[in-house]
Parts: sequence; C-alpha cells; structure tokens
Amino acid sequence: MLQFAADRFVQIGNILRELEGLCSISRDLEKCVASESVEQVGSYLKVLNVVCAGHGMVSSSKKCQRILEIVKNDTPTSFGEWHVILKDLRERIEDDLESQYFLHLEPKEANLYNQPLEGWEDVFPRFPKVRHNIQESSRCFALERYGAAVFHILLVAEYGVIQVATLLEVNADKPGWSQVERLQKILKKPYAERSELEKKHSKLLEDVVPLAMVVKDSWRHKLTHVDNQIVWEDTDFSPMVAEEIISATRGFMRKLALALKKGKR
Repeated sequence: MLQFAADRFVQIGNILRELEGLCSISRDLEKCVASESVEQVGSYLKVLNVVCAGHGMVSSSKKCQRILEIVKNDTPTSFGEWHVILKDLRERIEDDLESQYFLHLEPKEANLYNQPLEGWEDVFPRFPKVRHNIQESSRCFALERYGAAVFHILLVAEYGVIQVATLLEVNADKPGWSQVERLQKILKKPYAERSELEKKHSKLLEDVVPLAMVVKDSWRHKLTHVDNQIVWEDTDFSPMVAEEIISATRGFMRKLALALKKGKR
C-alpha cells in the first residue's frame, strides 16, 4: 500500500496546466522556448517523475523520463511542440490515476496507521514478539477492518496470559485462554493455602488476573472458547466494541509489562 501525496499531485497538476497554457497562447508557436525556461520545466518534471514512479504510474513516469532527455540534451523545442508534449503528459497522468484506487484516512486514522505502536511503548520493548500483532491490529482498525483488529489484539492478550501462566507453572497441554481460569483459582485461594511460588507472585496475580478477565469477558458475546481455541461466532465488530477490547488488552499488557519489569517474577 502506498501513501498518496495528494497535495503534490495538485501542485504539479497546476504547474503543468500553467506551462501548457503559456505555450498555447504564444503568438509564435514555431519559436523555440528559451533554455532557462526549459530548465525550469525540467526541475518540475524531476519531482513529478519521482512521484509517478513511486505510485506505480508507469506510463506517466516513462513520459517524464523522455521529456527529461529533451531537457538534458538541450534539444531546440518550439512553443507548439512543448504544448503537445505537456498536454500528452497531463493526459497520461489522468489515465494512470483513473486506474488507481485510493482510500482516504481522516487524521486520527492516518496517525493510527502511521504510528501503530503509539500508546504501547511500555509493552513491546518487554514483549517484542507481540510487536507485529500490535501493529497489524492498529492498522486494521485504521482501515475499519474491526474484526481483523480484534483478531490480532487477542493474540497479543493470549501471549500475555501464557507468560503469566508459565511464571506460575500452571501451563496446560495447549497454552491459551483456558489458563485464565487456573490463574483465577490461585487468586481465589486464601494466601495461607497458596504455594511458595504463588505467594511470591501474589501481587502480580492481583494486578493482572482481573485485567485478563476483563479482556476475556470483552469478547464473550462475539467469540466462544472451545477446546482451548477461540471460535468466532460473529466477526461483525462495531468500532466501539473493537476499541473496548483493544483498550482492555492494552491495559492488561501494560500492567503485566510494568510488573515484570519491576522484578515481580
């Protein structure tokens, strides 16, 4: 996916129209354009060529390159010839743009897409393996693919649950969400009845297990848990529901990362 520099295209389009117009209103179309004017055209076309090539506009880019050869060789070219050349370039740009499909992101969504890790600074340095899914969740949300955003963020949350379960040595044969119940059972036990390992990490359990339950409860109406696997019953997530799940996961993972960073393991 490419970022569309709309402002640059507008600017260049206006320049091309101005240059084309100047050539067309010349009284003597046979008169050659002055070298300094040709060089000015060339400076605009160098920028335009980079933009066109970067957006996969092959025809327009090739035309720019051919015109730049004329500029480079200082080939004598009349006002009439320049009018035809620039008109052809403008039409090629219009044709290439018609074959492109652009999606518009509002500033908030654009920032989320370009800065997908914003707000997660306490999490991904401690758990680098979740970085990819955090990024994908943010970008899917920015593109209004809310089901996909939830899918990726639940992988992040599940990773956190597995880390806590591993620390407390309550791993199952298939690590995953079923371990939340095991952690909750430990937390419900009176302190005196807990093992030495469980006592050692009691504060960690108190900090993160309730948040893990919030995350799990946040998707209970959309998903179900069968054989330690998440089964999707309804992938049609509203932005509000998706945002709540992401927010709950961020709180859980941030609390876990900070707790482990302080040596509670």
